[in-house]
Amino acid sequence: MFRLFARLLALGLLLLAVPGQAQTLASVKASRHLDCGVIQGVDDWNGEDIHGDLSGLGGEICRAVAVAILGSSDGLAIRDFPAEPEALAALKTGTIQLAVGISPSATVAAQFGVSFGPPVFYDSQRILVAKQSGVTDLAGLRDQVICALDMSPPERTLRDELTARRIAFALMSHSEQGELDAAIAVRRCVGTGMESRLAQSRANFHARTSDFVFLPERLTLAPVVPAYLDNDRAFGRIVDWTIGALIEAEALGITKANVVEAEKREDMRAAQLLGRDFAAGQALGLERDWAAKVIAVTGNYAEIFDRTTGGPYQLERGLNALWTQGGLMTPTAMK
Repeated sequence: MFRLFARLLALGLLLLAVPGQAQTLASVKASRHLDCGVIQGVDDWNGEDIHGDLSGLGGEICRAVAVAILGSSDGLAIRDFPAEPEALAALKTGTIQLAVGISPSATVAAQFGVSFGPPVFYDSQRILVAKQSGVTDLAGLRDQVICALDMSPPERTLRDELTARRIAFALMSHSEQGELDAAIAVRRCVGTGMESRLAQSRANFHARTSDFVFLPERLTLAPVVPAYLDNDRAFGRIVDWTIGALIEAEALGITKANVVEAEKREDMRAAQLLGRDFAAGQALGLERDWAAKVIAVTGNYAEIFDRTTGGPYQLERGLNALWTQGGLMTPTAMK
């Protein structure tokens, strides 16, 4: 009996010694501080990141989580990382508590000991063409010169997809993003890559931005998500439901400008979101009106998207529209 008790005691002490074991939320609340990492991306292909610079969007998700937990964003520190591995390493060592802008995978989860929240952006591989080219779909790429980053995932996917469709093409590979962008801009080729990366490049064409359009086909789907330590689900649940609250607010037409007035609404979903029934706040260990405070600071998902990604990159919502509008963005139940 004594040996069994000693073993149980030792196991308990071991669990308490595990870094981050159910401590993230308590630590953030006690310190009134949240360190959150975002991915700026680099101009040249680094062998790891395929997305464009989504740090503006990621920063607003960081802000929303800070407000949900702390009631304001005063204690938030946003740290920029050039690529995902650096942000994930900082998350693993406890330098940050949350990283936004991660490409989820089993290997990343195992290597860094993280779990993933719901997508904050759905990226996809697309083809960018000049309007004057007359190309309107993938079939029109036959015998065209297509530019891609050398040995990148988009280059490999392009080969697979067009070969499967028996569309002959010439490939022009580039080792640097700047070279690729320049070739597209002067119409030496059409370009392929992730939509966020190509949209960022197109925005840098300045006066000629509107001369280039995406073909309708999407060759891959690559969600961008938040990541947090997988041994602290209490903190992870708040991240998940905060993102859900931003999407639910858009679905209900609740904005930064009208959230105070919306708290008077009688419909059940608005009451649940804004905390009139206390249920979500109690379940998450947050204040009753945590979601209302978040929306008052950041606005809903549409407002964040337009401010950080849609407007700057002249990017339509597409996959990032609400599920009711043909997109993939769906909220979690606020109860």
